[in-house]
Amino acid sequence: MKRLFIHHPLFRLLSPVFSGVIVYLLIILFSNDVGQLQEQFLGEDLYVCIGLSYVIQEVSRLLIVLFKKLPIYKSNITTIVLQVLFSIALTIGLVTMSISLYYKYIVGFSVTSDDLFMFNSVFSVISIIYILLYLSHLYLYKMNSDKLKLEEQIKQHIEEDFYEFKKGINPELLFESFEALLVLTQNSQDKADDFIDYLATIYRYLLSSREKQLVSVLEELKVLSEFEKLMNSLPYRSVHIQQKITSDFLVVPGSLLSIIEKIVKETIVSKDIHLLITLSEEETHVVLNYEYQDKIQTRFNIDQFEEIIHVYEIYSTLKIDLKETETERSLYIPKLLTKP
Repeated sequence: MKRLFIHHPLFRLLSPVFSGVIVYLLIILFSNDVGQLQEQFLGEDLYVCIGLSYVIQEVSRLLIVLFKKLPIYKSNITTIVLQVLFSIALTIGLVTMSISLYYKYIVGFSVTSDDLFMFNSVFSVISIIYILLYLSHLYLYKMNSDKLKLEEQIKQHIEEDFYEFKKGINPELLFESFEALLVLTQNSQDKADDFIDYLATIYRYLLSSREKQLVSVLEELKVLSEFEKLMNSLPYRSVHIQQKITSDFLVVPGSLLSIIEKIVKETIVSKDIHLLITLSEEETHVVLNYEYQDKIQTRFNIDQFEEIIHVYEIYSTLKIDLKETETERSLYIPKLLTKP
């Protein structure tokens, strides 16, 4: 939390000077002794008022800190009332003692009850104003903090929605598919119809699963079969996804599809390269294994799946891991809740 203005050294140093001068002027006004102001403005009385203002404000500040560290009252109104009452009581005690000693040892006679009432009244008002200034600034700070938190939440929701949109609509795959579709419509109408079915199945799954937190791995595997057919319909693509998963568990929707799509995208495109991706399972992980031939400019990296890694960390203590040899790459993806 940012430090409030009452704790700032400059405010603590300069504020008692201004409030002390104001107290001094008010006391002279109440005493009907304006002529003293012309004769001796910078007198002992002024310094006493400034000194008392400093003591009163520091005591009020320490009282605020004490009440903040000891939140023993549930009601905010009760806390404020007690804080004001304690501050007034301490102010009256300090002012009474200080003014009595000043009159007895400096002025040379005892202070009257009227003078004590006047000093205590003015300094009590100063103490109350000090606390009200603090409370108003604290309230304003909380309001601004709440607004900033709300704006941050709105920003986060927008970013999450945008990520969901990007996850559901992959423009690169979409445009590449449209280009292939233009060629197929000229050469083979039957293949074009099948191609549209593959593409529609994939995007129907992505859009329908945007509202789901987890899906069955069997649903994901069905879509991967359609994705394999779609990739093999593109020019110079030869992709085979070998599925060796027998159990049923949950995965983040679109996670396996996104990873395999990234693998296909960053593998060298050639009619002579046959990309075999094997999906198997261990006790706690799904293992995605393939012989990699990465493009020079876009080498596969696990950091590319930062969003997927973050989502899996929410549901599992296990992490997505990547292991490589000279020819093969294995990606370990945690299994989530096992379905009954």
